[in-house]
Amino acid sequence: MLKTFSNQVLAAGALLLCSAMPVLAGAPVLKSGQYETLMLAVTPEHQVEGYYSEELGQGVTRHCTFYLKGKVEDAAATPITTWLDEAYPGTVAPVADGVTLTVERGREHPGCPSVLMPEITTGLELSQTASKPWIGLATISADKAYLLKTAGGKATKRPYIVKEDVVGVLAYKDGWARVEFISKDDRSFIGWIRDGQYSRPVAPGT
Repeated sequence: MLKTFSNQVLAAGALLLCSAMPVLAGAPVLKSGQYETLMLAVTPEHQVEGYYSEELGQGVTRHCTFYLKGKVEDAAATPITTWLDEAYPGTVAPVADGVTLTVERGREHPGCPSVLMPEITTGLELSQTASKPWIGLATISADKAYLLKTAGGKATKRPYIVKEDVVGVLAYKDGWARVEFISKDDRSFIGWIRDGQYSRPVAPGT
């Protein structure tokens, strides 16, 4: 009798575990890519790096930009620090078709009060517009950086990016980084740049 009851308990437990597994397997996770106005990269060290850039108006434009970074956790929402001039805390959470970005004081970033949607304070939903294999983000620090076809190759007739442009990193190799730049008209440009031509995002106080 006891053996039969134990077998029944084990069978019930296995059934519950099996029924839960599809839910866990199907739970959304943070992935690198373009989410409307947000570039997002998940690094091999399980950090999430992001760059938000939104522009409104014609002729005289208003521009809202800020960086974000945090440690990816098992929790539904990953705590992040967002910054440009000042740093404000927030979260980024994966959803079925994108992410939800929440920064209570997000509209206090320079240029953002009249550009960034009020929903940023409670949860701004951003759909994924492109999946990317980025392993990090970088900001160009050189006045001009040619996107070379090979690491150490010639710059002749190669496209270039300029200071303050933000790129997705595809690979690192021997003091070089292979990066992708997305233009305002959504064109992709890929090439190699030297380590000294860019900087990685570093949250204030870290």
